[in-house]
Amino acid sequence: LLCAGALLLAAVALGTAWGGGGQIVLDADRVEYDQAGGFAVATGNVRMSRDMLRVFAPKIEYSADEQTIEAFSAPGERVVLMQGAQRLEGDHLNLDMISGEGILTNAKGSFPAEKGEIYASGSDVATYRFDTARTAGVMKGQVPEPLRDRVYQWKTVSTTTCKNTEIPHYNLVSKRVVIIPGYRVIATRPKVYIGGRYILTYPFDYMIDLTEGSASRSQLMPQMIYESEKGIGVTMGAPLMIGDISAKWKAFLWSKVDFEGALSLDYRFSDNVSLFADAWYSWDSDKQEKRFRPQWGANYNFNGWTGRLWWSQAESVTVEKTLGDTFTGTLWRRPEFSINSPSWELPGSIGSFGIHGIWGEYETTSSTGTDTVTIQRTGIGGSYSGSVKMGDVRPSWGISYLWYDYGSRDRTQDILSARFGLSWPIGPVSMTSTWTKSWADGGSPMSWDAYSDSEAFYQGINVPIGSNWSIYARGGYNLVSSTLDEMYYRLTFANSCCYRLDLSYRDDLIGEDDWAGIVFVLNAFPSKPFFFNTRELSELNQ
Repeated sequence: LLCAGALLLAAVALGTAWGGGGQIVLDADRVEYDQAGGFAVATGNVRMSRDMLRVFAPKIEYSADEQTIEAFSAPGERVVLMQGAQRLEGDHLNLDMISGEGILTNAKGSFPAEKGEIYASGSDVATYRFDTARTAGVMKGQVPEPLRDRVYQWKTVSTTTCKNTEIPHYNLVSKRVVIIPGYRVIATRPKVYIGGRYILTYPFDYMIDLTEGSASRSQLMPQMIYESEKGIGVTMGAPLMIGDISAKWKAFLWSKVDFEGALSLDYRFSDNVSLFADAWYSWDSDKQEKRFRPQWGANYNFNGWTGRLWWSQAESVTVEKTLGDTFTGTLWRRPEFSINSPSWELPGSIGSFGIHGIWGEYETTSSTGTDTVTIQRTGIGGSYSGSVKMGDVRPSWGISYLWYDYGSRDRTQDILSARFGLSWPIGPVSMTSTWTKSWADGGSPMSWDAYSDSEAFYQGINVPIGSNWSIYARGGYNLVSSTLDEMYYRLTFANSCCYRLDLSYRDDLIGEDDWAGIVFVLNAFPSKPFFFNTRELSELNQ
């Protein structure tokens, strides 16, 4: 049977191929169909689809009995495979239209990142259903139920987030890359190139977390940092996979305290529960020596409610209670349990609020700083925040309340905090002002969470320099003591394509807690900086 034009005849002749609720539809300029053999050859603007699976090619051969296709490219026209938000193109495709599994040769394509796309190009890419990939050993580890759909395995592939994929600013080249859309990318010992020049080979399998809001931070190259107590340092670290366990490691080498290191292990026990174990070997400023600091426990997430049950030993704690009041010390949690509600949006776009609770037993320095105490603490609280855009001006606000009980009537503490911010432009210059105030009633027998009344004002200014550079400065003024307690400076280079580089310095004007560092941010992953300093300003004060 031979027909030209649109495919009503071919659609009937091919029959209704149902599998997983979808019908296979074929459209082309020309179709030759052997009804006895159940085989069709389509040429000219061929389009074939089933549910979210779509194939475009100059030529497709289709087996109705096996429900498989073979797609061919032509000079100037490539085969295009689209599966949901994933778009791939290549020279030749073998594909099962029911399972969506197949192999595309000489492929390239893109996958959604946090913002923007990950671009990949390589020799071949195989597409699997999740269960098949697990059985074949293509991937290991637990994956949340909503993301158990499609797995892609690339061979000899280059990946980047640069829009210019021919000469990217940076790219990773690996013999094998596994992509689980919306979850993670795992590259086998990738080679790092910057501007087309080879820099180094990463010694482990390298992982990029694609989940929204993840705190995983990646670092492929050494970073220079500075802290006043530890001196000048070099650090390197990144996530990696160890079987079913997600791991993160980080190492430091300081001019004053020598080596520090950390290893974090995470195992997804179920869709809602993950187990973790962390180990730090770091400097103890109180004892003037390095010590081992393990932590372990479980995190959970159920319908937006999150929480943690964890133990820690000799945990290094830094708590910036307010401007000019930072606690640095050691804490044991034996254990601590916390629960946090989802963030509930209020009607009329006036903000959102949430509630949280906590219970724990702790060993730490007393509020007088002279001895060690063991205390039980129960706490409940809530928070509300919002912002609105009014032309070029954006006001923001927030309020939070915490109540702690330490085991007796005379051992309670109430903390009410409020903030109001305003962002506005003066020509090309961006201004940000923030006022904060806290009221504390009662007290704590522990020094790390003993709060007092405070009030501060922060003023920031960001000045662009040309098209790629900008400089930001922010001062923190203590309204209680009428002193300028802190200055923060940041020089930024943004290449308008794929990355941003920040050089930051924080000057503690009333103490010796100065620090500096370099932050390298890929625009596709703004919440996961590649180079990340050990210190950062709180979100409230930036």
